[in-house]
Amino acid sequence: MTHDINEIEVVCESNTVYCTCTNEVGEISCVNESFIKVSGYSEKELIGQNHNIMRHPDMPQVIYHLMWESLKSRKTFLGLIKNKTKDGSFYWLMNEISIMPKRKSDPLTYYAYKELPSKRAIFHISSLYKELLECEAKNGIKASAKYLDEYLSFRGVNYKEYLETFRDASGLFKVGYFMARKLFK
Repeated sequence: MTHDINEIEVVCESNTVYCTCTNEVGEISCVNESFIKVSGYSEKELIGQNHNIMRHPDMPQVIYHLMWESLKSRKTFLGLIKNKTKDGSFYWLMNEISIMPKRKSDPLTYYAYKELPSKRAIFHISSLYKELLECEAKNGIKASAKYLDEYLSFRGVNYKEYLETFRDASGLFKVGYFMARKLFK
């Protein structure tokens, strides 16, 4: 059982890999020790549970919609996710989710490699997510999707490209490149 949400941030360690595996409906099938530690759950509590037990209410539904659309199209999804811990605290991780290669007849397994995002990424994304949540609260997920499309379109990027601008020191260069690309289309 999880506790109420609180404003305590769990600090994730840099240079640490956090991993989970899920099936096609999001049920957790494997986790690594780092993820167990940051989530506050035991391995036994996580295995077989839907990954959304860690869904923080500050996360817009439209981001999960993007995730499932990408995965259903067999594309890798990159997303900056705010999760809640067992005790109601929170943490941010940049999630890169892909399909684990298997035989075509096997059920799909999704592998999520998670890394510590930059403070700059959290600053920009948390502002965007607040706007998306307001859109969802007032007018639903379609309004949120429209806002996100307009936000990204203005910058000349898709969601994955936008997040890529925060992954390394070349981020500001990438933003300039994407905006220039938009101007000269």
